[in-house]
Amino acid sequence: MLALGTVLRFLIAEATGLGVDESYAVAVSRQFSLSYFDHPPLHFWLAGAMAKLAHSESGEVVRLPFVICFAATTWLMYRVAARFFGENAGAIAALLLNISAVFSVTTGGWVLPDGPLMLFMLASVAVIAAILFDAPRGLDGVARDVPPAVPGSDTFRWAVAGVFAGLAMLSKYHGVFVLAGTFVFLLTSAPHRKWLARPGPYVGALIACAMFAPVLLWNREHGWASFAFQGGRAAGRGGLHVEAMLASLAGQAGYVLPWIWVPLMVVLWRALRTGPRDPARWFLVCLGIGPIAAFTLIALRGDPGLPHWEAPGYLMIFPILGAAVAARLERGDVLARRWIRWSAWTFVGLVVILVTQTANGWMERVAPSLFAKGDPTTDMVSWRALRPTLDAENLLSHGEFLAAPSWIQAGQAALGVGPDVPVLCLCADPHHFYYMVDDRAFLGRDAVFVKKIKPNDDVIATFSPYFDSFSVADTLVVLRGGTEAFRIGIYRGRGFRKVFPTVQPR
Repeated sequence: MLALGTVLRFLIAEATGLGVDESYAVAVSRQFSLSYFDHPPLHFWLAGAMAKLAHSESGEVVRLPFVICFAATTWLMYRVAARFFGENAGAIAALLLNISAVFSVTTGGWVLPDGPLMLFMLASVAVIAAILFDAPRGLDGVARDVPPAVPGSDTFRWAVAGVFAGLAMLSKYHGVFVLAGTFVFLLTSAPHRKWLARPGPYVGALIACAMFAPVLLWNREHGWASFAFQGGRAAGRGGLHVEAMLASLAGQAGYVLPWIWVPLMVVLWRALRTGPRDPARWFLVCLGIGPIAAFTLIALRGDPGLPHWEAPGYLMIFPILGAAVAARLERGDVLARRWIRWSAWTFVGLVVILVTQTANGWMERVAPSLFAKGDPTTDMVSWRALRPTLDAENLLSHGEFLAAPSWIQAGQAALGVGPDVPVLCLCADPHHFYYMVDDRAFLGRDAVFVKKIKPNDDVIATFSPYFDSFSVADTLVVLRGGTEAFRIGIYRGRGFRKVFPTVQPR
C-alpha cells in the first residue's frame, strides 16, 4: 500500500498542474519568512526549500515532500491502530485512510499545510500512546508485545511528543488540538489522571509552544494579521444558521466520501457513549472531537467554512473504524468485505475521472451541462505558456514587474513567468504578497498586468486609475487537451502611480 500509493501520487503530481492554493504557496515561498499571512510556515518552507534544491518549481518537484509526508502518515496510522486494536485493525485503518478523498488526494500530495500537519499530529499521538498505554491490547484482549515508539525516560518521551506537536502547530493552527485533546483525556480518564501531577506533559507542552515562536514573532511584527484573518473566517453572519451547519456536514461527508464518513460517525458516536470506560477509544475521541465539533459548530454562525477544516479530527477516528471493520471481518462478515472492495474501486474510479478531466477536460465535451457554471478543474491548468508569450511580445524587456488582480491569479501568474519577475497583487486582499515587497517600491515603474478573462469584465476602467496609461497588449488562449480551457488578458501599464488600498497591516 505504501509503495503503490507513493508511486501513484508522484505520477499524479507529474500529470496535473498545481491548484490555486498550491501555486500561491510556491510563489510566496520564494521569499523566506518566519511565518506567513495565511498559515504557519512549515509547508511554505518545504515547498521553497525543495524548489531551490531542485532548481525547479514543477509540480512533481514541489509536491514530492508532501507525497513522502503522506506515506509516513499511512505508516503511523497503521502503527497507532495496531498498538490499540491489533495489526489487522491497523492495516484496515491505513487502507481506509488511503481511499478517503480529502486525505488521499489533497493531503496525500498537494502543496498544502494539511500534509505535514497530519504527519506530525499522528507522530505526536504515537509517542503519547506509547507512554500512556504500556500494555497495548488487541481485539481479543490479549496484550501485544509492541516496543515503545521512543525509548528513554517518560519525561524524554513527552519532550519528543512535544517536538512533534510543535511541528504540527508550525504546519497549521489545528496542531494545537493535539495538546488540547491530550489534556482532556488526562483530565477525564481516572487511571491516567496521575500524569497531571508529573512534569512530562508540561515539558512536552512547553516545547511545543516554544517551537511555535516563529509564528508569534512574525504576527507581532505585522499587527497579528494571521490571527485576525483566521479569526475573521470564524465570525460568520451572527445569529444561528442551522442550514449553514448542515451544509458544513454535507461538505465534510463529500470530502471524506459519504460511504466512509457515515461509518466514521457511527463509531465516533458509539465511542462517545462508552466514554472513558474504554480508554483507548476515549483517547482517540478526545483527540478527534475537538476539530470536528469546533468547526461544525462555528458553521452555525452562518458560514459553512471549508470542508477540510474538520479533517484532522476524522484522522483520529480511523483507528476506531479500522477496529470495527476488523472485528466484522474476523466474524466472517461478507458485507464488510464487499464494502471495502467497493469503496476501494470507487475511489480509484473517482481519482481517474478527476485526473483525466484535469488533464484534458473530456467531461466538459461529453456533458457540457455539468459545467454550466464553470469547470473548477481549470484551476489546475498551468499558466506556464504565459512566459513564452510575454517574451515573444518583448513585454518584459525593460524590467517591468508583473501585476494581477487577486492573490489567486498572482500565484498562478508568478509560477507562469518564473522567479525572476517581481509580482504585485493589485487587490484589497493580497494575502502574503503584501508582505513580500512594499507596493510603493514599484511607483513610477511599468507593469505587465494579467487577468483571466471573464464575461462583462471592464479591466481598463478598473485598473487604468493606477497607471499613467493602461492598454490591451495581447490575449493568451490556454489550451487543455487540444481545446481552449480559458483566456488570459495581457495589458501594458505604464507609470504605476497609485498603491491599491488594503486593510492588511504592514
